[in-house]
Amino acid sequence: MATIDRMLRGARDEATTRHLEEIATDIAGLLGPGIVLTELAIEADSPDIVVLRARYRMADESIESVGRGESAIEAHARLRDAVISDRVGLGLRVLV
Repeated sequence: MATIDRMLRGARDEATTRHLEEIATDIAGLLGPGIVLTELAIEADSPDIVVLRARYRMADESIESVGRGESAIEAHARLRDAVISDRVGLGLRVLV
């Protein structure tokens, strides 16, 4: 995994930075060996919507998964679901 400080984007305070570090650790665990988390970003899609974006790569292929929710916790849960689906496609693209 890249240096955590360099990979996190959008955190505006220490609490958000710590939460993103925990999310990065969780997402890296979901990705498993051979897939590298390169960036994790948090942003607001609107005043009531939080967006988490995870970018990761395997071999020469890169992908981005997105989770949206009314809170960072909900966005994290949706990001987990997206990562699980998207990493299967990434693995197939690398194999082909």
